[in-house]
Amino acid sequence: MVQTEEEIVKKAFQKLVERGAARESMLTPSTVTDRDLDEFEKQFDIRLPALFRAYLKAYCYDFSVMCAPVPLDGVEHSGPESEKGLCWIELISLPSQEPLKNLYAGMESFRRICTDRNLVNLKLDCIKNFLPIGEWDGPLCIDLRQTDVQADIPATWQICRFDETVFDWKDAGYIDDRGVVTGERKFPDFQTLLEIYFGGKYDKAYERQLKASGEEKPDYSFYIQRR
Repeated sequence: MVQTEEEIVKKAFQKLVERGAARESMLTPSTVTDRDLDEFEKQFDIRLPALFRAYLKAYCYDFSVMCAPVPLDGVEHSGPESEKGLCWIELISLPSQEPLKNLYAGMESFRRICTDRNLVNLKLDCIKNFLPIGEWDGPLCIDLRQTDVQADIPATWQICRFDETVFDWKDAGYIDDRGVVTGERKFPDFQTLLEIYFGGKYDKAYERQLKASGEEKPDYSFYIQRR
């Protein structure tokens, strides 16, 4: 049975609470409307993915820093034998007052840095389809051009990052041979990110790994933090 975007998001937040990473009291119904999101799209001339729209309309919360076990060699190497380790990211927080203010600020900052002649120095058209949704030692973005995602082909993945200390994107490999900005691909799509950081996709594998090395089970209550 195919799940709707709203069902996927609801399940992700429920799992976050069930795992002990969040408490229900941390979540309040979102006040974001379709009209709010339409205005955001109009201002930046983009189209938000349906799943991310559903996410923004689900809950408000003020935490942002999250960790979860991930394959240390990358999600593309996620077999049972691959070593898992905790990886921290910072998703945008959605405060009850002005819930979209951080999304606006992130987009404006990203575009300003990318088009600054003394920094990345790219034309807006080259980066206009990247939507910053958080930080991973630099902007963590959805590449809105990537619509035909194939889990076994990282070149098609949507979620990418850019190191905040790197401004020569060509030298860093963030621009391919065709001159197209790609960033460093990290996850196939936003649903995969939810499955890992909210749903704990690799929790059991990580617990088995800790047990094998004589370590205690992790305390999931430390998996999310306020910045």
